[in-house]
Amino acid sequence: MARQLKGGGVERFFSSKRTWSGGGSYLHFIAQLDDPKYVEFAKAYEGLLSTYGERVGTVPPKWLHWTVQGVHHGLTRDQVERVVESVRKDLAWNGTSATVQMGPVWPGPSALTVAMYPENKLAALTARVRTAVSAVEGIRLRPAGPRAWPHSTVAYYRSEDVHDAAFNRQVRDSRPDRFEITIDRLHAVYMRQDVDRGYYTWNHLAALTLCGTPKLTVGERLAELAAQASREGDERWQAAWERVCAIVTPGLGSQEIPHNGASDVDGSSALAIAFYLLACERKAPVAALTRDDVEELAGNWTDFSQPRMQDRWTRRLEALGHRMDDPDDPVMVRWRALSLEYPEPDPDNPDASTYRVGHAGESGLRPLLAELRDRLRF
Repeated sequence: MARQLKGGGVERFFSSKRTWSGGGSYLHFIAQLDDPKYVEFAKAYEGLLSTYGERVGTVPPKWLHWTVQGVHHGLTRDQVERVVESVRKDLAWNGTSATVQMGPVWPGPSALTVAMYPENKLAALTARVRTAVSAVEGIRLRPAGPRAWPHSTVAYYRSEDVHDAAFNRQVRDSRPDRFEITIDRLHAVYMRQDVDRGYYTWNHLAALTLCGTPKLTVGERLAELAAQASREGDERWQAAWERVCAIVTPGLGSQEIPHNGASDVDGSSALAIAFYLLACERKAPVAALTRDDVEELAGNWTDFSQPRMQDRWTRRLEALGHRMDDPDDPVMVRWRALSLEYPEPDPDNPDASTYRVGHAGESGLRPLLAELRDRLRF
């Protein structure tokens, strides 16, 4: 017989009040906690949890995490892009890494959770993310509680008879030593409730580094964009990104992306769009396209008598059936992300970039093609 807890009863974690409607996935910002020290800490409870069989959903090391902030309603791909980039920019300039003490373990009414301290530093990180997410139009966040509760979950109860006196006693008897880990990046993911297995899983979208911590590399970011294309795009869009990664990563993949710009990533995105556009127009495989094809599509940078590259490419994409204002077209979401105009350097304008000027796609593609001529095989 399950022991009744003060203030409420023992319950399944994935009860009707917690299960997301439609069984879909939502954008979340998390810290992945797959540090070997935490994995070893969680193993201390494997013996106990295994005796409960399918009555608990024990979280595998791959899915151990701290949820920083979730967006619990549907978003267009365009909104996801804007939210992730809003958080990325804020964390790159203002976020700080956190050395976190993990432990003790709390046997709650619906899950076995691990405390995370110091709460105030983690709460400040949550507040940064929450503010950056809320800055994007159309985002509705659940109300914040009166006090942040940073925690990670080791197991979710799938039955009402898990948390009894015997369970509590065995959890207390385990008591592995507390330890510290450092959180130096967050991750944007599409989180989902895997009710059949009894825990949360996700599709990864983007790693978001914190100010002063090791930066993301060009190769890491291109791999993220290629994985996103494989989930969201058609065969040509997927092939375009696969080829971009094959061309760019060997020579530039280890370079860190500076906080104030990502020209190699912008250029790679423009290259993927060029491959896709030409493959669609010619009904040809992406692998058949050459550097000369891309340079012809890009046009002469110094010929100001012709329309700008962004205008020419937009018209050709629209001729293929794409719409510049389609919020769910993965190709146009990426193209709009490149449509940012970087202003001329201006000491009185803190938003002016001293590294890039003009259209992000064009200003990124130009030096990338020069690199392809000199260093990379293409």
